[in-house]
Amino acid sequence: MALPDNGIAWPPKELDHILPKFREYSSWYSNDISTLGAMYAKGVNQRGILAKIRTWFLGNKETPQADTNTIHVSLAQEICRTAANLLYSEPSKAVVVPATEGANVDKAQERLDLIAGPGFEQLCISAAEISAALGGVYKRATWDATREHVFITKVDADMAFPEFQWGKLKAVTFWRTVEAAGQTVWRHVERHELDAAGVGVVMHGIYRGTLDNLGQQMGFDDHKSMEWLTTPAMVEQLTDGNTLSTLTEGLDVVYVPNILPSALWRNDPVGANLGRSDLEGIEQQLDALDELYSSWLRDIRLGKGRLIVGESMLRDLGAGMGAGFDLDRAIFTPVKAAPSSANSEKMAIENVQFDIRTEDFLKAIDHFRRIILAAAGYSPGTFGLQDDGAAITATEVAARQALSYSTRKRKILSVKPADEEILSKALAMDAILYPAGGAEPLEVSVEFPDGVQDDPKAVAEQNQLDYNSQSASIEERVRKRNPDWDDTLVEEEVARIREDFNLGALTDPTEFGVDGAGLDRSLTPTE
Repeated sequence: MALPDNGIAWPPKELDHILPKFREYSSWYSNDISTLGAMYAKGVNQRGILAKIRTWFLGNKETPQADTNTIHVSLAQEICRTAANLLYSEPSKAVVVPATEGANVDKAQERLDLIAGPGFEQLCISAAEISAALGGVYKRATWDATREHVFITKVDADMAFPEFQWGKLKAVTFWRTVEAAGQTVWRHVERHELDAAGVGVVMHGIYRGTLDNLGQQMGFDDHKSMEWLTTPAMVEQLTDGNTLSTLTEGLDVVYVPNILPSALWRNDPVGANLGRSDLEGIEQQLDALDELYSSWLRDIRLGKGRLIVGESMLRDLGAGMGAGFDLDRAIFTPVKAAPSSANSEKMAIENVQFDIRTEDFLKAIDHFRRIILAAAGYSPGTFGLQDDGAAITATEVAARQALSYSTRKRKILSVKPADEEILSKALAMDAILYPAGGAEPLEVSVEFPDGVQDDPKAVAEQNQLDYNSQSASIEERVRKRNPDWDDTLVEEEVARIREDFNLGALTDPTEFGVDGAGLDRSLTPTE
């Protein structure tokens, strides 16, 4: 394969049925109700008779925000943000796995800590949020002359044309718009694939085209966005004028599906591997939630107090100027009435006050929020919806949020192997591209904490019960108190506890009592 040909339609026609759905998800995620209104007004994603009888609140007008009673609720964005926070409620941990004796594990771990440092942690959270919205995300190992080690970047699913084989990514073409002026669009196209020897290579191209056509491939010097590739250090690495080799086996990109499978594209050759968005199937409910809030706002505005008075009761402002009243003018609604009717009890001043159905709307909104969250795979408690305000323990939190943690575990099934693969690839690339760093091409293991933080008071009380009943050792109690500690930290803490409480070393049970071993000599009677 190679870079795309000049003059072809872009984005690729193979994505014609997928990109509109990405655009819909993206609009919900970014709260772009103008785009949503335009899409639903045109019947996007509606087929047959449903397109005629089904209506969308946001599709009633091309620009629904022009209606002052329309209010949009960013629940879709909240779902995606909370999904990422839940997945990385505690940071994942990446460690090298020594494959052979004599490997410099410490040096390799030091380089891995640079690659998978705070920047990678932030990238993972960002990638998880985008993945929740679009159904997946790409992570790639990258390098350039300005960095001292290989680093990881992400690419959103709506800017990629993937190729899968047996469910695994075998090649992908990324693109990004680097400049758009009128009808002229500059795109940077980047293709990742394997060469004949199975080594990962990256081909770069800069194209000048139009909104729907890739156009002509240009030189790297023709656009400032490609300056990084024209430096002497990078030019030296180029082959065929546009190709960089990772010098290591395997693709330097992984695809991380949000959750598999996607009911929407399960029989599609491309979409079947893309994963399911957290927003899949809840679009109408989100639209209905906006309608509920907008109706509530309309009720509030209609509920403003009004006084209906006859025109004769208003102050005459002069010839041709009508009548008026200065005090709280907004509460008066003039009607045509004869001056003699001013003496009528009914027509003198009439108060109009509509009811505001707050309780009804709150119940309906709460119900819709719950069914939306459940359909997205999350427990209402994760989003602060509780049946009562009583304090609960960590165990009760886990029970109430069982659906959310089940969804989290399913996502980890995709994220964990993908992160291990891309970090292992990055470490192997770093060993060759940055030999001074001293890294070795070792496998990487990534571990995710369980995500549930126990109440320290509850843990302390349980440890006290275990101590009193002699049912758990010091080591076991330390591990329960600090579940994220490794063996070294646990052993050091156990030793400090023994020293602080003068417990001394444990005696071999087979030697207990021999020559006084294990006995407290302070209790021995004196002669």
